[in-house]
Amino acid sequence: MGIVLLIIGLAVLGFGVFNMMAAKRVLSAPFKKTGELAKNPVSEDPRGAMSTEGKVVPPAQPLLSPASKQPCLAYELKIERMYEKTETTQDGTKTVKGTETLDTIKGGTVFGLDDGTGPISIDVSKGADFDNMKDGFKKEINGSSGSSHIQFGEYSYDVPVIGSDKGWTTGFKATEKYVPVEGNLFVLGKLEGASLVKPGWRAMMTSSKGREGMLGSFEKKKKFSFIGGGLAAVLSIPLMMFGPKADPNAAGASCPSTMTDVRLRCTDNVSSEELYTWTVTNAGRYELTVFAPAKKFPFDPGLVITDGSGAEVANVSGGVGGNAVATIDAKPGVYKVKVWPADNIKVKGGYSYELEISRTGGSAPSIAAPLNDDADAPTEDVAAAGEGDAPEAAPAEAAPAPKAKLKKGKK
Repeated sequence: MGIVLLIIGLAVLGFGVFNMMAAKRVLSAPFKKTGELAKNPVSEDPRGAMSTEGKVVPPAQPLLSPASKQPCLAYELKIERMYEKTETTQDGTKTVKGTETLDTIKGGTVFGLDDGTGPISIDVSKGADFDNMKDGFKKEINGSSGSSHIQFGEYSYDVPVIGSDKGWTTGFKATEKYVPVEGNLFVLGKLEGASLVKPGWRAMMTSSKGREGMLGSFEKKKKFSFIGGGLAAVLSIPLMMFGPKADPNAAGASCPSTMTDVRLRCTDNVSSEELYTWTVTNAGRYELTVFAPAKKFPFDPGLVITDGSGAEVANVSGGVGGNAVATIDAKPGVYKVKVWPADNIKVKGGYSYELEISRTGGSAPSIAAPLNDDADAPTEDVAAAGEGDAPEAAPAEAAPAPKAKLKKGKK
């Protein structure tokens, strides 16, 4: 929980930093009146940055949005394809719905800004960021993968060839937005000749809020982001220090990429192959098992183990729905363990499985044996002897005679 809260806090702080840098960019760019720029188009900034604001002067050549034919300064028309497709996962076959963007058509024009001192030319034909876009057109129509020509309002669109692997088309959708030819705008761009254009190093900034309104918006977002993000980050510290910590070596935890000697059952997922680095520090016999869970489309687990020289020391498969088990006499060293679908059949999202590494024999036990508190219990050697010949007992020194216990009598 502490880690999650820290990540959220850092993300919110990052948003605050973004707004702080945006405000810094606005403040660092020279700001001049439109008439002053028109008469003396020179920027003190080494890269030519410049900003101004004023009332929108309509372009000499009207620009119309493609679908709704609205007079505008800029537009964006996104065309999407709606589809359905069948997906096979380890839990079964299902039909999923989705959308994909086929095309995004953008356009912009050259217009003027005038604060009363004279107009200056603004060129947004190469793109700009606007905060005052309006909805112009939105419509869904039925269609199929064989559709070649569709109509959205006044705009005709030729559908590209769609492969069968992308599912079957159920329809198309168009969403148009445009910037109206009205109001006041603040613009920050690059001064080129007698026009402000899109800088080559950054996006062109525009805002209907004006320079001061934009700075106020940045400051407000920065303030709340720093407060909220900082608070979340601070609160995450005691949670990480004193909160319950997950044991990465516990049974059921996610399988790490590196493991040493034995490992309790861990969980993972594989689409094509999954590789682990396994280090053996104690020589002995080890058993590695990949457990395939019961699913509608079961996993055929493959298990390949190679030593440090690249030589293959085990290559087994469990069969569809079975478990892959490899037992090897491992010497100290670094091994590679590969888990993969042995039948090469793949499903969406991959197969889930469990991996376990246990020690079955060797000179050094992997886990210390528990102490036997019952002094009268037979040892393993005696228990294993059965009813046959008893194991020969080693001679032992005579035990000292027990001390007599004196009983106190009644007076």
